[in-house]
Parts: sequence; C-alpha cells; structure tokens
Amino acid sequence: MTEAQGGYPFGFTCQRSGACCSGARGYVWLADGEARALADAMEMGEQAFARMFLRTVADPRNGELRLSLVEDADGRCALLAGRNECRVYGARPAHCRSFPYWESIMTDSAALARARASCPGIALVPAPAILERAGDALAQLYLDLDRQVAEHAPSCEMRGLCCRFEEVGHELFATGLEADYALNLHPTPGPPEAPGRCPYHVAGRCTARGGRPLGCRTYFCDGATEAALATVHEDFLARIRALAEELSYPQAYGRFPAMLEARLDQRRGRPATGQGEAS
Repeated sequence: MTEAQGGYPFGFTCQRSGACCSGARGYVWLADGEARALADAMEMGEQAFARMFLRTVADPRNGELRLSLVEDADGRCALLAGRNECRVYGARPAHCRSFPYWESIMTDSAALARARASCPGIALVPAPAILERAGDALAQLYLDLDRQVAEHAPSCEMRGLCCRFEEVGHELFATGLEADYALNLHPTPGPPEAPGRCPYHVAGRCTARGGRPLGCRTYFCDGATEAALATVHEDFLARIRALAEELSYPQAYGRFPAMLEARLDQRRGRPATGQGEAS
C-alpha cells in the first residue's frame, strides 16, 4: 500500500482498461532495448516498428531528445486496439508498468484524483470512520432506491442473463463507494466464472444481493420499464456521488468487477510495481 502526498493510502492492480493509455496527450518514454522488445511483440522488424509507432521528441523537462510512443490527436496510444486493449502488454515499457507511481501523480493529490477518476485499478482506502458512515448512508439510500424500483413493477425471470456480461454485451459500472460497500458485506467472492464477469455471479444466481450496486438494482430484461428505470438510475447515481462528496469519501467510478479485483488485490497485499517517472 502506498500513500500519495495529501491523499489517502492506495493500492493498484492493473485491470487493463486502457484508461492510462488514452484520453490525454502525453509521452511514453522508451528505455534502451525496449523498442526491440516492442517490435518483437508486434512481430515486426525494429525499423518498420519505429517508422509506425515511435517518434523522437524533446523531453519538456530538460530538452533532451528521447523516443516516445506515437499517439493520436486525442492522446490514445497507437498500440491500443479494439476497446483500449494493449497489443504489447507483456512487453510494455517500464514507463507504462510504473503507472500510477509516477512522480507527477505521487506528489500531486489533484493528479492522483484525476488518475483514479478514470482508472478502476487504483483503490483508495478511506478512513474506517468515513467508511462506516458512508456505508450506513448508502444502505438507507438503497432502501429508497428499491422502493422506487418496486413502484415500476419490472419483470425479472431470474435467469441471471444480465450478469453474464460477455453474452449480452452489457457492462456493469459502479462507484468506489459501492464497491467498498459490497466487499464489506460480502468479503470473500470466489473467482469469476468467466473473464470480466462479476465474481458474485455463481451458477446463474447472485450471491451478494444485499450489497449489489445501483446498476444491478435498476437493470431488468423488461423493455416496458427500461426508460423509467434509466431515469431512476441517473437520479440515484447523482445522489450516491453527492453522498460521497458530502462525506469526503474518495470518488471513483469504473467497471464493477475490475474495482472489486483491485480492492481484493489490495487486501491480499500484492506488491506494487516500482516508482516511475512523470508522464
């Protein structure tokens, strides 16, 4: 576990979301030998790889000319494919491997806040008193939510299809507060039955009904109530975020399974990667 300046202790486990590789302009510096390793991972010659994926730029900190990976106009790394999937993950540079332990993040609480706002792998640890107060308040909010959902009387056939994300093209997002709340009530989920699936989904049934997040509580395979429940969802998402802000709870939002995994890795005490340099 690491503590950034002016911030909470945090742990990190890469969830391969690609968030750190897209969304903002910057640099990914290459050390000696890394260009060849990347070219090998892409099954390309080193010169051909360099022409397509590398650029020589001046380091804004000291003016030194260095190699950096190419990115598009939106700041997306050229080595990403599909839904932000890194094509060279096993051979990625040390600069990538050291995220989020960059000096620019570790010494700036605002930079850490920006990083964790987009990266589900950064799991902050709130103070126990804040965690307890926020959990109690969220439980009351969920009671209100469940009452409003019941008023719309959505139909549920209990097939568990909505939890098999890879089959229905559905992704479950949640706030950090909701992920912490779920793990507090249900601390020992097993391994997911399929990659990216919620670990609480076992043999077609949810094993964490009491702690399931907003996205589960408002999602039904019932077209007749879909629009109404979408409005309920947005209303309560705003209320959950306002609750976190009111209690000074660390804000985060991402894919629920990935956020659970990051928190579980933190509890298991997996070692963090080494320190890196600023982006």
